[in-house]
Amino acid sequence: MLRFSYGPALGASAVAVALAVSGAQEPNTTLSPFVGFLPSGNPETMTGLAIAFIRGPIALRADGHISMRESGAANRATAATMRPWGADADALAYLDGLTYGERVTFTPYVFTGVGTSAVDSGATRFTQHGWSFGSGLSLPLGSALGVFGEWRWRMSRLVLPTASNAPTPMSEARFGLSFRVGGSRSEGPVIHGDGNDALGSVASVIGKILSTADEVVGTRYYRGGDSPSSGFDAAGFVRYVFGQLGVVLPRTSRNQARVGDKVRADWHVIAPGDLVLFKDDEGIHHVAIYVGKNRIVHSSQTGGGVRYDDLNTERGRWFMDHLVAARRVTPDMRGLLLDLARAFAGEDNDPDEPDSAPRASSRRRR
Repeated sequence: MLRFSYGPALGASAVAVALAVSGAQEPNTTLSPFVGFLPSGNPETMTGLAIAFIRGPIALRADGHISMRESGAANRATAATMRPWGADADALAYLDGLTYGERVTFTPYVFTGVGTSAVDSGATRFTQHGWSFGSGLSLPLGSALGVFGEWRWRMSRLVLPTASNAPTPMSEARFGLSFRVGGSRSEGPVIHGDGNDALGSVASVIGKILSTADEVVGTRYYRGGDSPSSGFDAAGFVRYVFGQLGVVLPRTSRNQARVGDKVRADWHVIAPGDLVLFKDDEGIHHVAIYVGKNRIVHSSQTGGGVRYDDLNTERGRWFMDHLVAARRVTPDMRGLLLDLARAFAGEDNDPDEPDSAPRASSRRRR
């Protein structure tokens, strides 16, 4: 069943909150070649290149574009043809994912910005300034590549669309690729609390999560296991680690995918301490803890037990490609009560199936 999850309402307050949440994250840089089509107005196909600086759910983007062919007949006085071109500067806000079943397939976003466009005819240049707004969908194809499509409504003057003298917006469709060329993943998640959490600061919380996980690295894999003595499966390991901090999680990865705060399933924004969940044809069945620096720690049947896996390896590529969800657990009473309502009401105790990643040659302890 197709279901939609909507992000926060747009406006100054929402942007301020998003910037505050993303302040602990390093920006990422993407380059995006694209083609644009103007169903109304100039019928010529446009091609261009955009550069975006992404920090959490917010991005700033600039682009330049030009018609792929000359527009109109040759100018008789100058024997030059007209080639439309333009540039835009936009602010984007990424929303929660559009999902199909349990698999995140697209990330919707909205944007607004200002732009300029021109038509050169040799001796004369006709310029026009205005603003635009629109929405789009992006589809990640890996850690550094994605595709996107968006629809823009372009105002030829700096007036509101509802103004009495406002021109009719000109629509524009864009399709392109996105390549991550710079930046790093976040190293500091935002974990909500009331200021009096027994777990202390964010850094302390993360440190306790990762040190607890490290203490049981090397424990054997056992389907249905949730203790160092019996062994762990993937969900049992995560449940044990957070349980040592007083946080009670559901027993299966399917239900762990419903607790805490949703994080965009994008390796660019996932932070140390976040739960990362993976899916194959049978649905969500595996969970790990993101450590930082392209590593996860988890209990893996194909890895021989609790181990670290480097996402840059051939084996790690499987986990990068099968990521479908990420959660940031809230270790306070507010978060635990929400988790009880969202997950435990529908809890099932059937153990997760083993992961189907390429088998590791040896255990990776560090």
